Order: sequence, then C-alpha cells, then structure tokens
Amino acid sequence: MLKSRLFILGAIGALALTACGKSNSGADAAEVTQTEPASQTTPATSNPAPGSAAGNADSLALIEMSMGDPNAPVKLVEYASLTCPHCATFHETMFPRVKEEYIDTGKVHFTFREFPLQRLDYLVFALSRCAAEGRGADGYFAMLSTLFKNQNSWMGANRDAEILKYAAQAGLNEEGFRSCVSRPEITEKVQASRQAGMDAGVNSTPSFVLNGEKMERYRSVDEYFEMLDAAVEAASN
Repeated sequence: MLKSRLFILGAIGALALTACGKSNSGADAAEVTQTEPASQTTPATSNPAPGSAAGNADSLALIEMSMGDPNAPVKLVEYASLTCPHCATFHETMFPRVKEEYIDTGKVHFTFREFPLQRLDYLVFALSRCAAEGRGADGYFAMLSTLFKNQNSWMGANRDAEILKYAAQAGLNEEGFRSCVSRPEITEKVQASRQAGMDAGVNSTPSFVLNGEKMERYRSVDEYFEMLDAAVEAASN
C-alpha cells in the first residue's frame, strides 16, 4: 500500500502545472469550468521499468480514444479534465444520452482528448491509458467512467487507496501501476492532447469541437443537443 499522496504522485515524476482551474459552483451541467491558458511545459518523466511496453508504438495505451463508427457523418471531440467537477457532471448526466442517441446509432463518432488542469490529472489519465493496454478504448472509457463517477472519493482524504483500488480493477497491482503510469510516452501523449486542445482554442473544460468547429454558443442542455441535431441534419443533406 502506498504511504502518502506525495509517494503516489511521485509515480509519474515531477510534473509541471500547465493550467489552473476556476470553479463555477452551481453551474448548469452543460456549462464549463473556466481555466486560464498557460504556456506549454513538458512534464518530467521517470525511466520505465524493464519489461514494460515503453517505446511500443503499437501499444493500445497510445491510441486515439474514440467510440462509434469512424465513418459517422458527425465528428465530436471532447476536451476534459478528470479533476473538473463539471466534466464529471457531463459524463454522469449527459454523456449517456450522447452515447445512446448519437454514437450507438451511427450518427456521431466521438473522441475524448485529455486536457489536464493539475498534476493529479496526469496520474489518473495515465491510469486510464494503462487500463487500455489490454482492452483498447473499451478499457479506457470504462476507467474514465469509474473515475468520473467516483471523483469525490479519489480526490478526497483516501486518494491513495482509492486510486490503487481502481488500478486493481484494471488488473494492475501496485508495482504494475507504478511501472505503467511512469511510462514517458503515456505522459507525452496526454501532454500532446492538451496542446492540441490549446491549439484548437480550448481554455475551459469540458469543451467540445463539433465537425472541426468549437461549440461555444450553447447555454443549456437543450441547446447542446440542438446543436448536435443541427449537425446531424446538415450532414444528411
């Protein structure tokens, strides 16, 4: 069992903060947590343990995390942080509808891209990618769902025990967990995802890019789905 938060965070090295979050408590589920854009910094990473999958370009932990038909007429990309409460609210209350009505029906191809706001994000995003090693995107999204659903638990006083519990659910003991999340190419993948978001004008989470255009004008759940419907209708004409 890990002894302290510093020890568990040390599993991925001395990561530099690259953004700060500002909480908007009480905001609508479709609204976002504002963040301050910051200059790019590359987190430091430790050397991977012998026998790990480090350097393997075919590693499932490094794939684009998507779901749905790649040939779907509408492409939806989400940039989110696992430590963002509004991101958790979206995934708990709205994403099930997005999946059922748009992704599973072949209307929308969905891609999730990491947008870390603080050091802890790198650790749990790395854990999510480690969960993909055996199951691909299915394992990744299953871990995302678990982490969003239990956000208050693993961000609380029992952080170490909670995160190790989720790692165990992905088949990782403590040693395997530390080895996997220490892989530099995983941290680099998360950092690249954040940079792609910044390049796309993302400065808050959750943020969405719909068919290449950032969604900016919705103010409610209904307006969010109206924009999805409009994109689907336009693509079908």
